[in-house]
Amino acid sequence: MLTRIITGVIGIIAAVGIITKGGMLFNAAVAVLAAVAWYEYHKMVENKGYHAYTLTGGVGALLMVLVAGAGYYFELEGVYTLAFIVMLTALFFIFSTIEGLWLHCNRGEQHWAENSALTAWGMLYCGLLFAHIILLRTFDGGPHIDLGFRVFEYGEICLWIVLLGTWASDTFAYFFGRAFGKTPFCSVSPKKSFEGAVCGFVGCFVTVLFLCIICLGIALWHAVAVALAVAIFAPVGDLIESIVKRSFDIKDSGKIFPRSRRCAGPFRQPAVYGTGCVLPADDYQRFIYVSRIEDSK
Repeated sequence: MLTRIITGVIGIIAAVGIITKGGMLFNAAVAVLAAVAWYEYHKMVENKGYHAYTLTGGVGALLMVLVAGAGYYFELEGVYTLAFIVMLTALFFIFSTIEGLWLHCNRGEQHWAENSALTAWGMLYCGLLFAHIILLRTFDGGPHIDLGFRVFEYGEICLWIVLLGTWASDTFAYFFGRAFGKTPFCSVSPKKSFEGAVCGFVGCFVTVLFLCIICLGIALWHAVAVALAVAIFAPVGDLIESIVKRSFDIKDSGKIFPRSRRCAGPFRQPAVYGTGCVLPADDYQRFIYVSRIEDSK
């Protein structure tokens, strides 16, 4: 527990500083997290007897994140950067399929279909979704926002709203689930309760709705749409991580950052990008989320 708290405190300071600074430092930090996520994902796949192709899958995932950062550097509009990332994703899907065929035909590697599918999933999980963290931080959807104590960039506020909403979902679901949970919610995560899930949804929705209206000043129906998206996708991402870990017969999918054995793996808790895309925030949360006492899985 002490190691976990120390890691969390250091992570909070580092994360707040990096998010606040933004720019190339933030982009580089996200790229490092994406590389770590791919490494841990690759190890999970190997331990199950399969192979995620690093030459195409790992490189492709990292390139997606780097392209998102390059879009910021060259001051491209987010929609053009995203379009290029999507095209890059499709291209590396083809490359990974070709690599798998070559390994199957020339080296006799088995499970070509499974390996190709796992590689494609890893590219999406560690590449496309991590790239959206950068796209969200650099989102130029409005003017800078003065909250009194500091002037925030628009994308910075959006990122904090998504992160705070995700943490609210996790926190409300955990504590209310422990206090009032009686009805099992999902077989892949037996400790989760229906009551906790409902409270997590409500807590997340209210948190994001309040922050969108107060901090962004957007129309009510826009705020409701964003709040619904975050409140829905936060627990969905949590369940996806549970399914991924159970598919590979492991309890903890990451070993790089020190923490309690009850803590989750490298892709914990996807959040939602402001335009509806999903982003993984686990390695992020592993740094900066200290209040969770035990993993609910």
